[in-house]
Amino acid sequence: MMTHSMDETKQHLAAVLSDSDPAARRRAAEELAACTGFAPIAALAAALRDENKGVRDAALRSLSQIGNKNVARAVVEYLADPNITTRNLAAELLMRLREESLEALLPYLYDADQDVRKFVVDILGANGSNDAIPHLIKLLVDPDENVVISAVEALGNVRSESAIPALTKAFNEIGYAKATAAEAIGKIGGTKATDFLLSQISTHIGEPGSDPLVLYALLEAISLIGYDKAFYELCNHLAGVKGKLRRILLHAIIRIGERCTIALDRAQAVKTDLIDALKDRNCSIQVSAVKGLANLEGDDVTAALVEAVNRSEECDSVLTPILEYRGGAFQVMVNLLEAGTITPTKEVISLMGKLVSHIEYAAIPKELIESDGRLLQRAFDAVKGAWGDATEELRAVIVDTLFRLDGDQAVQVLDAIVDEPDPWLRIHVIELLSPLNDRRIPQFIGRFLEDEDEMVRDVAASTLAGR
Repeated sequence: MMTHSMDETKQHLAAVLSDSDPAARRRAAEELAACTGFAPIAALAAALRDENKGVRDAALRSLSQIGNKNVARAVVEYLADPNITTRNLAAELLMRLREESLEALLPYLYDADQDVRKFVVDILGANGSNDAIPHLIKLLVDPDENVVISAVEALGNVRSESAIPALTKAFNEIGYAKATAAEAIGKIGGTKATDFLLSQISTHIGEPGSDPLVLYALLEAISLIGYDKAFYELCNHLAGVKGKLRRILLHAIIRIGERCTIALDRAQAVKTDLIDALKDRNCSIQVSAVKGLANLEGDDVTAALVEAVNRSEECDSVLTPILEYRGGAFQVMVNLLEAGTITPTKEVISLMGKLVSHIEYAAIPKELIESDGRLLQRAFDAVKGAWGDATEELRAVIVDTLFRLDGDQAVQVLDAIVDEPDPWLRIHVIELLSPLNDRRIPQFIGRFLEDEDEMVRDVAASTLAGR
């Protein structure tokens, strides 16, 4: 690390504290990163309140680079600053310092201001220090509910089994903290945590007046840490559970089963529930439903899976590979598109393009292949019909899928599209074709080398040169 003479340090201190030019204050703050004395640290801490963002950011970087306990002592008082920007910068720095900030933070756990106490608790939870656990446990009896909730969350974030007894006590004794305590216990995991969650699920699931939010939290927590014992105990509860709770219970069972490689042997019996769960707003529940249905046969299951496409990115990441190789999925998708049951979105059209490569023709009725209403033609027409109202991004997917379905017919469709007088439309089609690999494309683009519009000719030439 570069060091400065005493005179240079004094100059930088004066500049960062009083120079009228923010650029000079910023440069001085950057130079002070090489100084570890308390005076430079105090000056940099004061610069966190500078009116200029560049100066504040430079001070934050320099303090992070110095990164010792004196830095934490100098900035911790700003957690009570009336300016939210200053408070947030101080918190960010104290989280970067991690263990180095612990001693400075602990006294502020007992500050008279509950907002300061909560702020400190959140930082300690983010830092994940085991040494903070005894102090966080003391705040489980804080007079402010927000501080108590934050302390529970922080204990979960530290993820030490030593906090389990205090968290189970909080669950049992603090009504408003039950759901948060269940979540925290689930983050920590281990045999004690799992056994406690299972016992509470058994108790709450059988009580008509149980708080559903608490039960949901218990099930979500057990889904993250449960083992084979939890899988079978939860399965035993299925018969007595209905509605939204049944979805969440199935979600927990499927998630545990996947982690423990245990198959859900009663999936057929809960097929309707799993199909219903595909419509849940929670992405994780959607994903579990997809996994639960993946090995079940039937067009009703396939249709439900197809209809779930584009509900969430998380769900699509699991759903698309399953549908891509699912027998009968292509035919079901064509039927649903024709009926207007599903919308021809980018995700749907793209999936159809992938499915066409895996069609099992032997499993398709002969009349659907050979008649005028043959399956591929119906699919082609359904995709082509989406062109009119499509966005540019969707049109690129439509063109790609049309070529996958029937390249010769795709060329005819594009012929009709580019027959319009607008040269920008012709350029757009060339750009859409550029990334595709069909053998017909170079010949099609080659037509535009003689186009009447110079820009169209140039785009066609550069596209062909790049292939």
